[in-house]
Amino acid sequence: MFKTANLAQVAASNNADLCAAIMRANDLRFERDRSSFVCVDDPPPYYPNLVTLDPDVGVELMTLVKDIAASGQTVSTIKDSFANLDFSALNMAVLFEASWIWHDGGYRKRPDTWRRVSETADLSTWHRAWCAAGSPIEEVIFPPSCLDDSNLVFLARGSGSNVEAGCIANFSESVTGLSNVFTVSEDNEVFAQATQAVAALRPETPVVGYESGSNLDAARDVGFCEVGKLRVLIQRT
Repeated sequence: MFKTANLAQVAASNNADLCAAIMRANDLRFERDRSSFVCVDDPPPYYPNLVTLDPDVGVELMTLVKDIAASGQTVSTIKDSFANLDFSALNMAVLFEASWIWHDGGYRKRPDTWRRVSETADLSTWHRAWCAAGSPIEEVIFPPSCLDDSNLVFLARGSGSNVEAGCIANFSESVTGLSNVFTVSEDNEVFAQATQAVAALRPETPVVGYESGSNLDAARDVGFCEVGKLRVLIQRT
């Protein structure tokens, strides 16, 4: 179904689908074509101004970034999805590096302690737990309108209305994205559980995402393979 060389591109496209969903939920404008995803309005915190979607778009993208800058718009962050941009020529630096990951899926049952977030109050609780787990921000990045998007699913672990861990799933035509895996306390099982919870939403569909550090180790442990490198670039000060 997939050629190995294209797996990173498929994962990058799914991640752009997630960016698009969050931009729409916040009533923010963006543009997208085969080569890139560009935020017309300033994106929410933790989201890039631009995402590359084609590994062979280097020169074209350099021109695009310079044109955007010439128009007065700031390109402060770029997700260099194939780690191949000449970032120094863009006066940018590497914020962090990560790996695109791929899992064939196949889980059919969500872990018993995990649930789908479906109410506004529950999403608000999820958001506070996500912030407390290491993404502190006063701004609401995931507004209630996120729950109206059938291709966007928030999952939480905890009893009653309590949220002690969670993640986001987003659906593309051929893959399901796993992102924003968090836990408010030290837990070596959270990534494995989040993977199972997301995969069970569409058991026949591969699961993709990107990770680095300890989460990348956890992804490998649960059966993900690395299918490409990416970098997040930031404007030099």
